[in-house]
Amino acid sequence: MLTARLVILIVTYLLIAVQQIPLLRLNRPAAALLGAVAMVTIGGLPLHDAYSAIDLDVMVFLLGVLLVTGFLEVGGFFEWAARRIVTRAHSPRALLAAVIGVSGLLSAFFVNDTICLVMTPLMIAVLRPLRLKPLPFLLAIALGSNVGSAMTPMGNPQNMLIGVASGIHFARFMTALALPSLGGLVIVFGVLSWLHRRELAVELPRDAVTPEMPFDRPLVVRSLVVFCGALAGWLAGLSLPLVAITAAAILIAIAQRDPAEAFAKVEWSLLLFFGALFVVMRGARDLPLIASLTGAAAAQLHGAPMHDAVVTSTAMLALSNLVSNVPAVILWLPVVPKLASPTFIWLVMAMSSTFAGNLTLLGSMANLIVAERAEARGERLGFIDYLKAGVPVTLLTLAWGVTILVLGAQ
Repeated sequence: MLTARLVILIVTYLLIAVQQIPLLRLNRPAAALLGAVAMVTIGGLPLHDAYSAIDLDVMVFLLGVLLVTGFLEVGGFFEWAARRIVTRAHSPRALLAAVIGVSGLLSAFFVNDTICLVMTPLMIAVLRPLRLKPLPFLLAIALGSNVGSAMTPMGNPQNMLIGVASGIHFARFMTALALPSLGGLVIVFGVLSWLHRRELAVELPRDAVTPEMPFDRPLVVRSLVVFCGALAGWLAGLSLPLVAITAAAILIAIAQRDPAEAFAKVEWSLLLFFGALFVVMRGARDLPLIASLTGAAAAQLHGAPMHDAVVTSTAMLALSNLVSNVPAVILWLPVVPKLASPTFIWLVMAMSSTFAGNLTLLGSMANLIVAERAEARGERLGFIDYLKAGVPVTLLTLAWGVTILVLGAQ
């Protein structure tokens, strides 16, 4: 059975990493689901063990945040906020800075995948009347949303996982990762400004008309009030999942809108991905290979902040680009609580697994969302075009993040 589980684990991770297999059309959630079912039917994992492997705290936290975000999306909040800020820019370079800032700061609180889904078509619609090439701005959305999402436990799926598993106070998490994220956004702007200096050295037409978007002010106000209440609860140290799902329930009750509209905005495939990965990793947990890999990783961490941060970030960089950042974090879950400085390592993991997603176009779901949404509107974000910006941004932000976290630990 152990051999079968090892094969299932390897095949599942290959399907998650590669996706484009001949004769198969599998995305990451579908590949994870196949792996989970195979762990039970072929690998012999008892069904009750599979059920108990699913971390309901993580699932409830994610569902609550996605529902609140869904109501804001139904109300048109993200389009309104982005348009208000973006259309005030007076030059392409200022517009680039605005896109990075908006994408990053919104992603810190409303899940980066959602921001990429909303911002990409809006940005293309804004750019066409301005007669600007979309490439640097598409890169700004992808890179900026990833970097900004590292700031809080709700910014992206892997941070949600770490936030719940670590038990780190919301305020401490945000305080530790705010400077790495904000500095990272500056780095994104610097790299893109340099790489695309020719495209940005033009004047904006003064007669351009940007499209208006629907905006439901009462719904957005109610949603933001509820979200601010949830944020206050998290900052006060209350349970992440309990506050999130309570906020979602209150909003369903007071929104005065059909909740089906918000339910339709929830990324149910993301919940499926999480649940299936928990089952896959439960089946693989006792494998000698997994035990030796996690043990070897733990043995390399001695409590020296700089050494441990570099080792952890290097591991996250490699794993996140091999099998994606969520599986990379799940793989390390058994390791961290046994370490001398688990809180520090959790924070380094949150930073590095997120920043590592900027290395290639396939590094995070947010990148793929931008590319796919842009291509559907006739704009291409190619692998090489992304790589030219992704490599320097990733290396520079990781170096910056490690430096700040190490200084904060001393």
